[in-house]
Amino acid sequence: MSETPPDNTFTTRFVLIRHGESNVMVEGVVGGLNTCSGLSARGKEQAACLGERLASGHETSFDVVYSSPLPRAIETTEILLSYASQQHEIKINSDLEEFRLGEADGLTWEQVRQQYDLGNFEQRDPFVPIIPGADSRAGFRHRVGQALSHIGSIHVGSTILIGCHGGVISAAMAIAFGLGPNQWHTELAPNVTSITELEVSSSNDRGRRWMCRRYNDIAHLHGTDLDPRDHL
Repeated sequence: MSETPPDNTFTTRFVLIRHGESNVMVEGVVGGLNTCSGLSARGKEQAACLGERLASGHETSFDVVYSSPLPRAIETTEILLSYASQQHEIKINSDLEEFRLGEADGLTWEQVRQQYDLGNFEQRDPFVPIIPGADSRAGFRHRVGQALSHIGSIHVGSTILIGCHGGVISAAMAIAFGLGPNQWHTELAPNVTSITELEVSSSNDRGRRWMCRRYNDIAHLHGTDLDPRDHL
């Protein structure tokens, strides 16, 4: 756990890990709680590469571990922890789940495009879900922000590893940079098994301050056939 600086500022660090390539990604299917079946063989290799990197001694150590409830995030986190020198319990937080698409769970993305009006998604009312049972953009942002706030409040001054999703990381970055839910000019696309590191400093005198230490770091996949940029 981090020491408290003399000015009574507490710094809490979030290390956000996007899961490896999943089966639903390969199959082109919406993978919610009813459908996600974990990582593909390639995704397991990507997670192992990241695990080796985290075990190298050149990365920040972490104090506590959280994961989304989706199998692809849990499996990625489990693989990472298998390389750790210290044992950690994985704490599941349902609010770290990827953007929920309601009744579209299990459909192919082609079926989603055929059955629902997705046109001008970013410019539409951010408080209204466009698929029955789905998150709204504003609701998703609020859910992620509330989860990070709660986790940070019970682990003040700690480094927290979170196994999650591209949407969760994008929402966290938007919160850190103060982007509103109707902001659609900026698009974030974190790669599989990427590391995004955010710090929240808080003090009685200066309130809360976010800092992005790094975003979308996939150095562990560079030069390998597991690099997702080679398959775009």
